Amino acid sequence: MKSSQTLKERKEMMTALALIAPTIIVMVIFLYIPFVNALQTSFYKYNGLGALEHFVGLKNYAKVLADPKFVRSLWNTFYLIMVSFLAIPIGFVFAYILYVGVPGKKIFNAGLFIPYLISMVVVGCIWRIIYDPTIGPVDQFLKMAGLGKYAKAWLSRPETALWAIAVTWIWRSQPFNMLIMYANITKMPEDFLEAAQIDGANFRQKLFYIIIPYLKPTFAVLAMLTVTNGLRLFDLIWVMTQGGPGGASDVMTSYIYTKAFTNRDFGAGTAASVILMLIMVAIMAVKTIVQKKRAGRTS
Repeated sequence: MKSSQTLKERKEMMTALALIAPTIIVMVIFLYIPFVNALQTSFYKYNGLGALEHFVGLKNYAKVLADPKFVRSLWNTFYLIMVSFLAIPIGFVFAYILYVGVPGKKIFNAGLFIPYLISMVVVGCIWRIIYDPTIGPVDQFLKMAGLGKYAKAWLSRPETALWAIAVTWIWRSQPFNMLIMYANITKMPEDFLEAAQIDGANFRQKLFYIIIPYLKPTFAVLAMLTVTNGLRLFDLIWVMTQGGPGGASDVMTSYIYTKAFTNRDFGAGTAASVILMLIMVAIMAVKTIVQKKRAGRTS
């Protein structure tokens, strides 16, 4: 009896291994091997040609961390992330409007979600035209409104380039936030609002004491996605400004690309990418610890 059970368990284990083997192979080929190669390259002075020969140890990391451009790109990255958090409340407002109901709800919903369906490269090209000082509608509108003194080359000025990208990033990301929050609002039991209505709760009380607390887990997930997506953002930056003018809109991803592929300093570039990965891991670790502490308190 035991032998038959053992044989059955082995067959089930082999079947399970056969099913997960393709995923493991793909992860090893496209994730772990490139990571090991990048980690190895970060310890060498390497221009991308030939074999790794000139070992420099941690000098690439020291050079990157001492580089003012890296520090500025790190600051710009987190600045962009903090500003892009505005996409969450904006998405909530639109989600609540859809939940309450408006005339032409389906058309309104489709119109709001269209930006998320457009490729990031296309979004960058569209907003480059919008910000164009000659034919762009932003400056044209300011001139028509008698505010021509405020018209400027938005993407060519250090003080406005990052803000212009942030507005574009919010416009691109808020539809996703809206859709997720709308889906969660519609799953909320109607008994909550009906009981509040019976108790005489007004609009503000329903919003702040029922709907928003119900969506707190959703807000937390969207905040984490905002952070991770902001750390990985590259294509929008590169299409709109390429990190310019003079590095004013450089973020970590564009800094890594410039360092490796423009300056041909693959050692420093991969060292910067490893630092970016460590930042992501640290953020995820903090998130996990906070979640566990909250789960322990609630239990």
